[in-house]
Amino acid sequence: MSKAAENSPSLSVDRLHVNIGDIKILRDLRFALHPGELCAVIGPSGAGKSTLIKALLGIREADEGRIALGGKSIPTQGAIGYVPQDDAVHRTLTIRAALDYAAQLRRPELGARARASLIASTCRQLDLSERIDVRIRRLSGGQRKRVSVALELMTEPDLLILDEPTSGLDPHLESRLMTLFSDIADTGRVVMVATHAMQSLHRCDVLLILVAGSLAYFGPPASALEHFEVDSYAAIFTEIAKHDGETWARRFYASSIRRTFAHRLVTGARDEPPALGDGRVLFEHRRSPRGGAPSP
Repeated sequence: MSKAAENSPSLSVDRLHVNIGDIKILRDLRFALHPGELCAVIGPSGAGKSTLIKALLGIREADEGRIALGGKSIPTQGAIGYVPQDDAVHRTLTIRAALDYAAQLRRPELGARARASLIASTCRQLDLSERIDVRIRRLSGGQRKRVSVALELMTEPDLLILDEPTSGLDPHLESRLMTLFSDIADTGRVVMVATHAMQSLHRCDVLLILVAGSLAYFGPPASALEHFEVDSYAAIFTEIAKHDGETWARRFYASSIRRTFAHRLVTGARDEPPALGDGRVLFEHRRSPRGGAPSP
């Protein structure tokens, strides 16, 4: 990891509440994500995923609680990357032209040579170099999504949020994009992906599950299967329908997963986890280099 990545900030959400009138949309959310982590956010329709994204972006003000990136509130932190579900790209432009316009707008301090270098390195990272002078309208759906990601990487954000980025893509392209998001996290960023795709959750470091605005689970994806007593990620949706969000939140906050995962050891995290009396680490979690299932 680069020196810049080592100094990247963590994202912390503390007792977040968001209401619309008397309706509680988000209830007492508490979690933290560290540089280098890819987090998938899942939950049934109406669970609060979109509201959480808006709160993280500073678009929706919290009624209670605090969101901080590197200890600073979101509005004062600076650029945060956001890729919406629908690609916001000008299809008549080439990739190079679209990224250059974005860099001029968002990074006015960069000269032409610095912009060209940033564009070239971003395209290499996203496997777009061979298509850089192709008009966006001629790209495939997966390639257009990578251009949308590239536009956000022009600001070199510490936090990148993607809303249903694999919607409408076939399983192969979905898998490739999730691997890409994992690689982006490995550069020292916090990456959050709201998704309905279950087949690539094992590529993530963290799984966050919302049910009716409550935090029903936050921990390693593989451990969620044991927590909900199911044998597949898709089956979690069937299980969570059996109880309300507050019930699942109480069960999660009383679980050993929550207590141990709060002290996980993550590359780039500032704090070491507490050790047991014999010097053993309380909990350690790493994603395999190839995006395999996480191991406790």
